[in-house]
Amino acid sequence: MFRLFSSGVDDLVLVSNPSNGEVTSQIGARFDRELIYTNIGEVLIAVNPYKSLPITGPEFIKMYQNASGSDASPHIYALAERAYRRMVDENESQCVIISGESGAGKTVSAKLILQYVTSVSPNNSSGGSGGGGGNGGGIPQYDGGSDDRPAPPMGRGMGMPGMVGRGGLPTRGAPSRGGGPPTRGRGGPPPPIPQNRAAPPQPVSSGGGPPPVARGPVAPPPTRGGAPPRGGGPPTRGGRGGGPPQPVPSRGGYGGGGSSRSVDVEHIKKVILDSNPLMEAIGNAKTVRNDNSSRFGKYLEIQFDDNNAPVGGLISTFLLEKTRVTFQQKNERNFHIFYQLLGGLDQTTRSEWGLTQATDFYYLAQSKCTTVEDVDDARDFQEVKSAMETVGISREEQTEIFRILAAILHVGNIRFQGEAPASVIDETPLQWAASLLGCDPQFLGQSLNHRQIQSGSARHTQYQVPQNPDQSAGLRDALAKTLYERIFDFIVTRINKAMSYSGNCKVIGVLDIYGFEVFERNSFEQFCINYVNERLQQIFIDLTVRGEQREYHEEGMKWKDISFFDNKIVVDLIDGNKPPGIMRVLDDVCKTVHAVDSAAADIKFMEKLIHSIQSHPHLVISNTGSSADEFTIKHYAGDVSYSTEEFCFKNNDNLYASIVGCLQNSTYQFIVSLFPENIQDNKQAPTTSSFKIRQSSSYLVTRLSACTPHYIRCIKPNDKKQPMNFVSSRVEHQVKYLGLLENIKVKRSGYAYRQLKDVFLNRFGKIMDVQPRNVQEFVEYITRTHKDINADEFEEGKTKVFVKNPETIFVMEDLLMQKIDPIGYKNRVQAYKENEKLAQMKQGKHSMKQKCLIQ
Repeated sequence: MFRLFSSGVDDLVLVSNPSNGEVTSQIGARFDRELIYTNIGEVLIAVNPYKSLPITGPEFIKMYQNASGSDASPHIYALAERAYRRMVDENESQCVIISGESGAGKTVSAKLILQYVTSVSPNNSSGGSGGGGGNGGGIPQYDGGSDDRPAPPMGRGMGMPGMVGRGGLPTRGAPSRGGGPPTRGRGGPPPPIPQNRAAPPQPVSSGGGPPPVARGPVAPPPTRGGAPPRGGGPPTRGGRGGGPPQPVPSRGGYGGGGSSRSVDVEHIKKVILDSNPLMEAIGNAKTVRNDNSSRFGKYLEIQFDDNNAPVGGLISTFLLEKTRVTFQQKNERNFHIFYQLLGGLDQTTRSEWGLTQATDFYYLAQSKCTTVEDVDDARDFQEVKSAMETVGISREEQTEIFRILAAILHVGNIRFQGEAPASVIDETPLQWAASLLGCDPQFLGQSLNHRQIQSGSARHTQYQVPQNPDQSAGLRDALAKTLYERIFDFIVTRINKAMSYSGNCKVIGVLDIYGFEVFERNSFEQFCINYVNERLQQIFIDLTVRGEQREYHEEGMKWKDISFFDNKIVVDLIDGNKPPGIMRVLDDVCKTVHAVDSAAADIKFMEKLIHSIQSHPHLVISNTGSSADEFTIKHYAGDVSYSTEEFCFKNNDNLYASIVGCLQNSTYQFIVSLFPENIQDNKQAPTTSSFKIRQSSSYLVTRLSACTPHYIRCIKPNDKKQPMNFVSSRVEHQVKYLGLLENIKVKRSGYAYRQLKDVFLNRFGKIMDVQPRNVQEFVEYITRTHKDINADEFEEGKTKVFVKNPETIFVMEDLLMQKIDPIGYKNRVQAYKENEKLAQMKQGKHSMKQKCLIQ
């Protein structure tokens, strides 16, 4: 057992005089000894060390899966074990909600949870319900971002029943049986790839804005067999080859009928683990705060059968930052996959697709950052290809995906000039993009410098409206973002298909979503990200503070409420209906400004915002001087000023008919399958981005509320990504807005465990020789026979039993195990001691050393 220090306690509930400053000091004292995990009851605090620490791996997995609650020091494996064990013992779905700022270590925490659960769960769906051995799949060292891959852990121990305590959380309802979200990607086999090879052209010069230095003339792409003719309108739709895209079967939610197939549990585990590098490649990017920042939200549900083996999974994604494809701030990067593509493709394919180096493509070069220290993009590309094969994306489909990504890079180099309709400055990028997309260059060019508009009359007359250079650039970027989104959705759908399971199941869900973001310039993307974080904070407060206090009142307990900041007022400010919130105002403006340009629409939005929300304690609107296009929201995490530039344009998120029509005439069936829309039928008004975000966040809240939640609150020790540098003021700010102090106060004043009386007596009554008739009889027995348990530890409500300290539950769990399985208990204790020795040998004396710079 690791030492409990008086300064830097394992559980912040034990702090004598809790305050935001004292909580920060306690976390800092632990961080100083390279102890990055701290508990608040069953809430885990995780501080990003920005370096590799020897605190994960097979030895630690074995130690935590054999440890009782009282033995386990704070660790993410302890939380993962608790979630898995409760799913097994209580037959209820669980979820892990990971929150924190960008760069606080959420993605690594999610990986460790998944790897622990896949390691300790059975390797087949016919094993015992107590769990079994598993393939570790490679357990990373905790390093705030990078992974090591040591040998997999051994099998699960004795399969002993574990603790069933609720750890301060009320009993949740059974999981919803509703289905998951609709799948968004499109399947279908693409046609064979043309085999004609061309001599490599000269490097492509950048465009679409301030270009990098030109590297010489660029040869046009080779003429493709079967390509549309260069003259006239769009090509005919016949003769593309390949059947229609195959539909992906709809997926069940938390259950349905019996499984129609035998499940390869080992394969499911491999898909779950291998999907991580693939999702990171297409969804993560370097930002100024984090070298591997998730630029989308992901909720992964691992589905378990009645034998508690992982038999399926479902990924739901939210808020993909599509604008990153076309724009990044200084010293940031586009999505990882573009750099991996350039680094990992063979030279022949690079030449055939007109690919040179990152600095030659405006979508990659504009931020002046194309590499990341200690990141090997070429090696990562091979890992991505391997992961694609694991999830069932064929070699041919991989080629189709990579060719579309190459086309996106060429699209970014298309630049415009002159009056409407704008003309293309250099035809070469256009020809490359058209060749790779299977389109006629003239048709593609016309799709970018003309916008197709349909009248509202009964005849639905079509108009081609010429576009000026800025408007054409907007259509160009819309093309790139749309292509990328469709590829992203296709990959997610394929992963879900590889994990598809239709039988009855429980789930362990892991939420890894954007952290709260504040940059020098905050736009529509940050506005949406921070809104979702407000919703997640609302869930945390509701379940850990408000919900707990409400339960005490409902059970007739003596309780004095503890005050806390309720961020519902901020959520309502953003998404409220009556009075309308900021998103509703934005949607109303977007419905009426189709004929005006983006800047005029943004001005109208600000005017209506000032008129609609004249006075609000959490909103400041600047309508003069340099801040005339800004508004500031006082979020739970701090004040953020948002620039309204392109708010309306980004909120509309239009799918332009001219672009869709061009791509639906591609000679590549794979591309055609990505765009099944009927562009002639647009009677229904398109939904806005903010509407989709509100819908997605409501779905997410519903999904999370159907599970027993476990929380990881990730903390960023400094803003410079410096290893073991602890800036107290920066940490205290996070401690304050995360509501950790209020959580501690409720835990200190409340009860660590609660359970329905019948369930409680059914379990712990086995400690007695004769089953107790009521709670009072049990309490009298346990306090009489075990002097270290006091009667005031227990309180009986109307329907539930409450126990004040978790240590009391740990003692009762040990007594229960000794009673029902004395030999198994003895073996478990011995296994824990042996694994603890191995883990401490691996860790060495790190926990006793002072290596941290505390400021």
